[in-house]
Amino acid sequence: MKLNKKFLLSGLAISAVMLLVSCGNAGYKVTPSGVKYSIFSKGSGKSIKPGDWIKVHFSAKIGDSSLISTYTHIPAYGQYDTTMKNTHDFIDFLGELKIGDSVVFLRSVDTLQKRGYLQYNDVFKAGGIINGAITILGIYPNQQAVMEDQQKETELEKQREVVALEQYLKDQKVEGLIKTKNGIFIKMEKQGDGPKVDTGSTVIVNYTGTLKNGSKFDSNLDSAFGHVEPLNFVVGAGGVIPGWDEAALYFNKGGKGKVYIPAMLGYGGNGSGDKIPPFSDLVFDMEVIDVKAPTVAPATAPPAPVNPHAGH
Repeated sequence: MKLNKKFLLSGLAISAVMLLVSCGNAGYKVTPSGVKYSIFSKGSGKSIKPGDWIKVHFSAKIGDSSLISTYTHIPAYGQYDTTMKNTHDFIDFLGELKIGDSVVFLRSVDTLQKRGYLQYNDVFKAGGIINGAITILGIYPNQQAVMEDQQKETELEKQREVVALEQYLKDQKVEGLIKTKNGIFIKMEKQGDGPKVDTGSTVIVNYTGTLKNGSKFDSNLDSAFGHVEPLNFVVGAGGVIPGWDEAALYFNKGGKGKVYIPAMLGYGGNGSGDKIPPFSDLVFDMEVIDVKAPTVAPATAPPAPVNPHAGH
């Protein structure tokens, strides 16, 4: 994984961007590619060197639209690749930073468009300026150390999401909920009296998925989404989001309910397409139409041992 423009757009804080607005352009440096930047809250930790693996929070905003932010979620990780310099993003000045430093910076939409990094549209308009912010949280010697730290941050994010989702449901006065081991919440409307779903079962379901604000992102009951056939999946096989694999185990054939899934058991920090932003909790109306028992492969006899003395 390299720290490049793809890294930037994959995990871009409103609070830091507001600080950017308040301090204007005074005292800004300018990189050869034209990025304006200002370092503040100077850190006292280790300096970033080429090849270092780093942990950061960062964000981007254009006008009143927040593009993306990690500041309230999992930090981003990447390797400082000096061959990516002069790309009109924060990599241009990354080598000046230490652990604890924060930076606000300005990127030109026109420059990015000319370099082929984006195209003009309703968000990225000619003459537009992207307001960015980055904070250096840590430096690691190798990818293994990064993976270990990332796993810790992932677990913390899961815990935060479950607490927040539980509070949301309490505020919405949703009662009679089943809470699963990993923090999925199910409002069972009908348990169903057919076979119970088990790991390895093939489950056939009808569903409608929405965000917490009610925005519908998928359904096999709505022809607008282009697929009205029931969905088949094998529970525990990883063919669906983790939240479905876990929630399905609480249903029987004929069961129906509303399932609330924390983001990290859905599409996590990546989101999905234009309809599911990063770190979105998901709500599904699910009905289990059928449950087929796990298929057990027939046992095969082991091959007969070879007698090296046969025929002698």
